Amino acid sequence: MSDGFAATDPAAGTGPGQRVRAYVRTHPVVVAVLAVAALGLLARFFQLGWRVAHWDEARVAYWVDHAVETGHFAYNSHTHGPFIQHVGRYLFGLLGANDFVARLPVAVIGGLLPIVALLYREHLDDIETVALAALLAANPVLLYYSRFMRSDLLVAAFMFTAFGLLVRFYDTRKPRYVYGATALLVFGIASKENAPLYVITWLGAGALCLDAAFYRPRAYRSAGALVRSKLGGIRDRLFDGSRSLLGWILYYGGHSLGVAVLFVALFVFMFAPRGGGMAGMLYPPSDASATLGLWDAVTAPLKLPTLVVDTFAYVVYPTAEYFQFGGLDGVVLDLPGPPEVSGTSNTVPYLERLGSMTEGLLVKSFPLLLLAAIGFVRERYAAARSRTLVLFMTYAGVASWLGYPLTFSIGSGWKWGMTHTLVPLAIPAAVGLGLFGRWAIDAIRHDDQIEFGLSTVVIGFVAVLVVSTAVAGAYGANARSGDNPLVQYGQPGDDLRPALEQIQHISPVHDGADVLVYDGSIDDGGSFVTENASTAHKDFRPVCTVWGNTIPLNWYLAAYDAETECAANESTLQDSIDGEDPVPVVIVRENDNTVPESAFEADYYALTYELRTHGSEATFYVHKEWWNAGQ
Repeated sequence: MSDGFAATDPAAGTGPGQRVRAYVRTHPVVVAVLAVAALGLLARFFQLGWRVAHWDEARVAYWVDHAVETGHFAYNSHTHGPFIQHVGRYLFGLLGANDFVARLPVAVIGGLLPIVALLYREHLDDIETVALAALLAANPVLLYYSRFMRSDLLVAAFMFTAFGLLVRFYDTRKPRYVYGATALLVFGIASKENAPLYVITWLGAGALCLDAAFYRPRAYRSAGALVRSKLGGIRDRLFDGSRSLLGWILYYGGHSLGVAVLFVALFVFMFAPRGGGMAGMLYPPSDASATLGLWDAVTAPLKLPTLVVDTFAYVVYPTAEYFQFGGLDGVVLDLPGPPEVSGTSNTVPYLERLGSMTEGLLVKSFPLLLLAAIGFVRERYAAARSRTLVLFMTYAGVASWLGYPLTFSIGSGWKWGMTHTLVPLAIPAAVGLGLFGRWAIDAIRHDDQIEFGLSTVVIGFVAVLVVSTAVAGAYGANARSGDNPLVQYGQPGDDLRPALEQIQHISPVHDGADVLVYDGSIDDGGSFVTENASTAHKDFRPVCTVWGNTIPLNWYLAAYDAETECAANESTLQDSIDGEDPVPVVIVRENDNTVPESAFEADYYALTYELRTHGSEATFYVHKEWWNAGQ
């Protein structure tokens, strides 16, 4: 379709500059979309490593660094992945382990997401295609989570792109799009465990669209006539003389086999263990030699069938690790009315989570929601011929809004869950924004200054509101503030960089223990230290710390290769800070009443920060002799 960006063929040029100018004139939509994507990438790269890692980012980054160091990897649904972990391993090896590199894969994919608008260009006009790219680039929620090492944005991007490739296959009948969709479908599945929910919403949205087609079959006398016509079209294509029946069977059978092989190969590549697998990630260490890793099987091809079977058995059936996290087994909705049935395994406060998610959507993405409503109403009730794609994506987005509150493993999961509602709704929103864009273009064509002024005001207001909300939420102190609806409790509320940089500078030049983690209140549930490191289930380094309470510090200690020890009593602490080589950095919990603060006054500087948005202060005591070491 084309509306507003029509171009004529220029005279062919010979130089590079002429060819570029010719391409811009003949492909203005492609150029506009690429320009939007370039701006989106810049917005995602700016200050990408500035914010201190969220609890969830830190635990995944830690395991990526662990895999780089040890060579051991195994899929674990509680850390999601494994797509981002595999990409991160290669990037850490090339660029080093830090927050910028950890977030880089998500930033790149989130920044390139606007280009996907071109896959839908046969079903959107030119203005709507560019509008879709702009909405995907500038939406505040999508911008924030494109700068966050979490896989929800990856799932949304991969599944939205996979569906776009299937749309292109429908438009062109070219099998290469099915291969691309298959690869991205596997990448989506390998990003996070909610990927299958996309397929469910697609089936549901497709059923609604099919019902609408059967109920109002347009130019056909009945739903039966519509079905017969479609089947006849398929028959005509199959027997158009270009291939025999056997030829068509071999053609599509061969491609079906190729797609199946691609799916299995990529699935195994993503989920198969590396090195010693889970055995190499446990603490205390166990025998990892019995694990059949990916590269072991690649170098011994006869073992590949065993690897395939083992991988699917572990991930899907019968162990089904993929479904061990955030499942709905035994869930009861906490709705007003009679008490819940006793003996249930889980209770979801559905209305509370739905209300929180709705409030977050309205606060952070009201323009997109309003434009989506306008686009849907226009398409459903005012268009002479409703476009199935627009209705389909509206149904999918609404279903995600209503359904995702059931799936959150934690109450605040709606914050990143909003991405799965906003990405499909961007298509009807593009239709809504396109109405105002055509209004402005028609005003220019008719030299109507009043109409042009009104349309410009509307578009400008939407643009300013979206951009200002996006910038305010993604950058600066507000990116970690608990007042920001996008910030979850696991985000450190303060900038820990000054203390972390001290550790980073001390570690390469100091011999012996660089950091001592102290906590004398080991029985109050919030302790930083455990007295019995052998109780650790996995290789959470340093294993003497309580992982859930000290993250994100573990990630930074691992990335800086800081030698770390723990102390759970005051006498051990005193020995560490009073000796000939006092430990350079001591980390304590602020509300640990056993901390002898006076012992640090003479020789240590104190830096106190929140490890969560609130209520989790920790103090870093940095020895004066090591302050700004290595600078």
